[in-house]
Amino acid sequence: MTRIFLVDDEPLVLIGMQGMLNWAELGYEVVGTARNGAEALKAIEEKRPDIVVSDIRMPVMDGFALAENCHKDGSSLPVFIMLTSYEEFDYVKRSMRLGVVDYLVKIDLTAESLTAALEKARAAAEKEKRLQAPAAPAVSVDSYRDRLFMQLYGGLLTDRERFDRQCAELGLDFHDPLYVLALGSIQTPGLTTEQLLTLSTGVTRMAAETLPKYRPCRVIGMDLRHFSVLLPLQQGEDPETALSPALCSTGQILYNYFSSEIYWAVGRPVDDILQISQSQRDAFAALQLLRSDASIVFWHERPNTPLDHRAQVVGQVQHYIRDHLAEKLTLNDVAAMFNFSPNYLSQLFAQNSESGFVEFVTATRIAAAKELMASTDKKIYEISMLVGFDSAFYFSKVFKKLEGSSPREYIQRMKGSYVDAKDDAEL
Repeated sequence: MTRIFLVDDEPLVLIGMQGMLNWAELGYEVVGTARNGAEALKAIEEKRPDIVVSDIRMPVMDGFALAENCHKDGSSLPVFIMLTSYEEFDYVKRSMRLGVVDYLVKIDLTAESLTAALEKARAAAEKEKRLQAPAAPAVSVDSYRDRLFMQLYGGLLTDRERFDRQCAELGLDFHDPLYVLALGSIQTPGLTTEQLLTLSTGVTRMAAETLPKYRPCRVIGMDLRHFSVLLPLQQGEDPETALSPALCSTGQILYNYFSSEIYWAVGRPVDDILQISQSQRDAFAALQLLRSDASIVFWHERPNTPLDHRAQVVGQVQHYIRDHLAEKLTLNDVAAMFNFSPNYLSQLFAQNSESGFVEFVTATRIAAAKELMASTDKKIYEISMLVGFDSAFYFSKVFKKLEGSSPREYIQRMKGSYVDAKDDAEL
């Protein structure tokens, strides 16, 4: 039943409207009446009607003030039908606002005109309810495909028979001779986490729509500043010659739309899709070679310049960090592993990396946690320990700051599944 509330300072008008229609037969329920706006406001807060039919001119509080107060929290419910006079009709018709969907002249009010106005109001109320209803986690074939790719990039798939079976179930075909992974890096500085989350989501979505027009590929978001692109290559194709035009053109389109520079780092090709995690590690190492005059770089076995050498040293340190996330990774500890002073390692990161040492360790731990969430059913507190956080509470706090949602919310979006109360209690 659609809930109706009637407001008019004239008792006969209220009685007339209540008797004008067979409300229940039409799918309506009159949940209350009031003689002025102030009285109606209190009752509306309690009764929560979908539609309010109200006179404009009333003592204490008029109909416009009533509508304004009902919608001061930003909600569009309840929707309003206003009753007016001939003298006011043209004016109020030009001033439709405050959730008012129709105006009726009281003296000409009929069952037909009231029914038509109510139908319009009911449609508006139902639309607003749909917009306000929380969306259920969307579980689609694409979400399961993304999970498979996350497992691939993390090097978590080693059973070929099981992998082939999963690919067949998900409609995936990996029969190209070579594959390479490229990382897109969003270069806009100075954004808040919320702004970066919005930008990252938009850039990744548009990259997923644009790049396949140039080359077959699969685009997946990695973290707030990076997204991955899996690209097949044919035997004999040179990666730089084959991929540079597509990546540069897509980067220009993304810049035109978002005013954000997109840099690209490309790993080495592999001839086995189950080894694509190696190409991803190469791409992350190649990220350190990016400069303002080189918006796309390809991984090479040997560095070409001293600058490339320092960047590859940073890449090696980053590789070590990724392989030892569960361990203590302070600046002093890692510097000692490479026989560097802490200050020198800090400077290396500052000059040859997109982020400082601490920021890189944190972001890498969160990225690894996301891979575990996508590929395992481990508890949140177990994942936090595996990626090097001593406290599940602190892990959740850092995760939400970087990803814009809690670990539980992220898992629900990724898997469309229920996270048990134990996790909630612990976090």
